[in-house]
Amino acid sequence: MARSGSNRTAWRLTALALLAPLVVMVAAMGTHLGLWDWRIGWGLLTWKVGLGLAVVGAVAALAAVAQAVRRGGSARLAAATAVLAAGLTAGLFGWAWMQAQTPFHIQGGFGDVTSNPEDPPVYGGVLSRHRAAADAPALTPAGQFSGCELAFSPRQAAPESAAWALDQAGFDVLGSGVGRADGTRTGFWFGFSHDAVVRIRPGRTDVRVTARQDRPDGGEACRLAQAILTELQAIR
Repeated sequence: MARSGSNRTAWRLTALALLAPLVVMVAAMGTHLGLWDWRIGWGLLTWKVGLGLAVVGAVAALAAVAQAVRRGGSARLAAATAVLAAGLTAGLFGWAWMQAQTPFHIQGGFGDVTSNPEDPPVYGGVLSRHRAAADAPALTPAGQFSGCELAFSPRQAAPESAAWALDQAGFDVLGSGVGRADGTRTGFWFGFSHDAVVRIRPGRTDVRVTARQDRPDGGEACRLAQAILTELQAIR
């Protein structure tokens, strides 16, 4: 009976170690499905509740290991499960934290990059309305782009080519016309979005990509802008 009781304790400790990844998964899916705002899913449930439970889970995993050393049996399986869960959770939180430290965003804010910092393209029309409806952070004029080296396309792209480049880079094209093409991309986890505009002028095509949420995006805006420029360069 004593061994059975210790095994139950080990599995209870394992359950504690599994709480953090479960809460993060629920937070991500709930945000993706629109059950709550990203500030709740990402900011509250993940980085406050989830992180706190991750610390509890790490302590629980150590306690489960101590149980396994003393008792053996199925407590060893419980301890291995707890250590695996706690280790993966710590690794994911560490990776997310490191991503947030990248310099590809306005200092202390959201991702916003362009191939023309001196005269950045602006968002207008339907994309501007979408950003306003989502309470996206206000954009400043030139001079707020850092850490992302983007070369402009020296070719004057056709609007349909610009729309094709957006599509190939994973954006939903919202419209294209004389001198521009616009698109938006929504990620799966937490539904984080990026908006993009391709501005076409004689002999030059510029790109701007901006996160819609007021949070560091881990360099995603930079990667997406580079992907669009790469597709534009590939068009013959």
